[in-house]
Amino acid sequence: MRLVTVCLAFSLLLGLTGCNHGSDKVGDAPRTVSASSVAGWQDVSTSGVALRFPADWKLMDLTKEKMEQGADKMFGDDPKYAAMRSQASAAAKQGMIKLMAFDMATANSGFATNCNVVVQDTQGRGTLEQIADVTKSQLEPVVTKGTKPAIQYVTLKSGKAARIRSEITSADPSVPALVSLAYLTLKGSQLVVVTFTTPATNEQHIQTIADQVMDGFHFTN
Repeated sequence: MRLVTVCLAFSLLLGLTGCNHGSDKVGDAPRTVSASSVAGWQDVSTSGVALRFPADWKLMDLTKEKMEQGADKMFGDDPKYAAMRSQASAAAKQGMIKLMAFDMATANSGFATNCNVVVQDTQGRGTLEQIADVTKSQLEPVVTKGTKPAIQYVTLKSGKAARIRSEITSADPSVPALVSLAYLTLKGSQLVVVTFTTPATNEQHIQTIADQVMDGFHFTN
């Protein structure tokens, strides 16, 4: 199961292309958006899960074509990223990605801080710990040289989650060094992965946002 690797690929591509194409669509799912009980935030529900984002973050959908353009810029011809790119393309066709959100304050910074939500039926093929271990192994070949993905288990209001932190260096030198925080949660056979990706210089801030987003995360069915 290459779920988290797919999420990481989406995060990288979307950070490069997402903020300019708000009317495009890929992997769209019915969702509801409303003002949150938390001031300055918006509540979002889709595909059996709910969570909240800052009110100034924009929810967006993208075409596969735009993501391919982002892939050309992000990965180039580097064979190290070939599998990740292929997985992202397949996931786009399958509609696994249910929600994309962007911090609009970073839209013109060279890489837009973003979050995506992926939902997948695991068909009972592993525990949360087993899935986290496998995805950590799958991420190791594509993270920044000399670093390794790190797993930390956290307790959310919705239950236990695995948080995988990764450092990423793009093939494009104009893209800053990045940090990705992927939260894996499992309910029955339903796996949800919420992935935040941001320039490494912004890690402390996005960790604060991620903590608050995941504090409001819950399953709706």
